[in-house]
Amino acid sequence: MRRFALSTLACFVLAVAVAAAGVTVDYDKAVDFAKIKTYAWKKGTPAANPLNEERVRKAIEAQLAAKGLTKTEGEADVYVYSHVKTDRQQQVSVDNFGYGGYPGWGGWGGAWTTTTVNVHNVVEGTLIVDLVSAATNQLAWRGLATKTLFPDTKAEKVEKIINQSVAKMFQKFPPAPEKK
Repeated sequence: MRRFALSTLACFVLAVAVAAAGVTVDYDKAVDFAKIKTYAWKKGTPAANPLNEERVRKAIEAQLAAKGLTKTEGEADVYVYSHVKTDRQQQVSVDNFGYGGYPGWGGWGGAWTTTTVNVHNVVEGTLIVDLVSAATNQLAWRGLATKTLFPDTKAEKVEKIINQSVAKMFQKFPPAPEKK
């Protein structure tokens, strides 16, 4: 029983860690981001839901416009690729492990409590935004966001999560030049 409880707890901790993964950004320190003024879209990996794909594009375009970049239909300084992946998973939560002690009137007492194991179906969503230099055809900047959602999450909440994740990605864009 103890082994089952520990393995279940490990699964729960892993699921919580994945849910809290959040947003990360990486970039090529050799790129002069001050010279990047225009962008154009390239085909990435679209979201399974076309409405969510449109939400992702609008969020990215809003952030790039806020940073002073202009969208073009042909040649550009950088090309934008978005990749959306969703995986259906099960998340396990465990409450009330076995024996629980409490201070009673006559000293230390105890009682057996029930252990409740709940399994929830969740969707693990990943959004990757790549900015590729048109001059070198090399990755200049990458933003990565992950979020765990329940399958019945309303569209308005999904849109809010997309907007917040993309805003967090571009929070410190363009990266400050490296000091020498």
